[in-house]
Formats: sequence, structure tokens, C-alpha cells
Amino acid sequence: MYILLYYYVLEEGCEEMYLKETSQIPLYSQLKQVIKEDIRENKYKVGEQLPTEIDLCKKYNVSRVTVRRAIQELVKENILNRRQGKGTFVNVGKIKRELISLGSFSDIAIQSGQEPSSNIIEYRIREMGEELAELFNDDLNSTVLELKRVLSINETPLIIENSYFPISKFPNLEFYLNENVSLYKILEKYYNTQIVKAKKTLDTILSNKEHAEIFDCDPNSVMYFLKKHAFTTNGEIVHVSESCILSSRVTFSFSVNSTSYESF
Repeated sequence: MYILLYYYVLEEGCEEMYLKETSQIPLYSQLKQVIKEDIRENKYKVGEQLPTEIDLCKKYNVSRVTVRRAIQELVKENILNRRQGKGTFVNVGKIKRELISLGSFSDIAIQSGQEPSSNIIEYRIREMGEELAELFNDDLNSTVLELKRVLSINETPLIIENSYFPISKFPNLEFYLNENVSLYKILEKYYNTQIVKAKKTLDTILSNKEHAEIFDCDPNSVMYFLKKHAFTTNGEIVHVSESCILSSRVTFSFSVNSTSYESF
């Protein structure tokens, strides 16, 4: 067994850490384990930014190449994530989502003790077209609010969502949009509309350039593609969404009971 760290007290209240160069374990691998241990001990908290590469070099007395390799490995393991122009952060880990849950993204995140946030990329009013007109049981030339958002947990991007709402049912909805307010709460508060049922379909796709930039992942990474139709108490579809979710950040689960079983 090799001791990974030595501690040299330089002055009161100040310590430096030295990895063991004589160990058979590569320095970058030693550093990986040290950073993992620091995360477990909450020295680096979930969502927190790590020190810069230069500061890590000084702290652990290693080269920048060693630091960079260790961070690259931890990013691959989904323990850290890089945000372009911002730095390296402790990842939130893999989020568990109930596939058949009804609640909004914000509600689900808060219930699981996470901090949700959303960033509206764009929105526009447009003609809904044949497919949406059929779903919303509306006129072909009616308009729809198309909303594109990035949904995050503890500031880590989790979902790219395209949502559609019929303007005939929700006039002026665009004026109520707020980046950190649940859309379902807006529908309930201003339009007396409650979502009571949802139909979801799940597929897989490969990430494109936009996905790679937002999620800071490799191109052609595996992603979930989740379609949802949301229904009101009278059985009307009033919300349609399409979500792209990086598979390495989410695990879907679902529950069944005895009445759910079917014979084959």
C-alpha cells in the first residue's frame, strides 16, 4: 500500500499537499483520488467551482499536465463538468427521474432537494401547423407559443426543452414567462388550468453541435429524447414538449402495480 499524500506544515494554519512521485500509481491517478475524497468530505461541494489549474498545481505540487489529465478523467466519470468560459465544477451526479411522474421539472427537483433553474433561450408566436392543430384540437391557422429553455440542476444543464402552448387557450402567456417559475404554476394561477395527466414517449438520439455546446459534452453523445403531451381535467391536450437529456446525467425509473400487468 502506498501513502498518497504527505503534509508539510509551512506555517500556522497553512498546509501543502504532496503526491508521492515514487508510487507505482501515476500522479494524475493519485490526484483523481484526492479530489474525489475532497468531494466526499464536502471540501468541494456539489455545484461548487474548483480552483484553477494553476492553483491546483500549487496546492498539490504537481505539473499542469498532471492536473489537466486528472480533471479530464473526472469529467469522463461525470464527477466534474467543464463550463466553457467559466471553469470546472463539481457535478450534481446522475439525477433519478420518475418517468411516469406528473409534476413539473421545478417541482420534481425541489422535492428531491435540488436547486432548479431555467434559462429561456428564445420564444416566439407562430402558426401551429397541422400536427399541433390536431393535438390541440384547434384551427390550422391558429397560433402557438413556442418556448425553448435550458433546465438546470445546481447550475448544471440537464434538459433542453421545446414547449408548445395554444394561444387560443393561453392568450398573452408570453408576458407571464419567468425563468425560474414553474410553467404549470403559471397555467394554474393565471388561466385556472390544472395538468392532471401526461402521456410520455422515450427514445434515444445522438447529440448535435448545439447539444454539445450547452451540455459541454462530446458530439454524438447518447441522449434521451422525451416527448410529453399534458392533459387537463376535461381531457384536452394543452401542452406539448420535446426534451433532449444527456443520458450520462439522468436515470429514468418507473413504478408499476398489479393492475398494470398485461398478459403476453
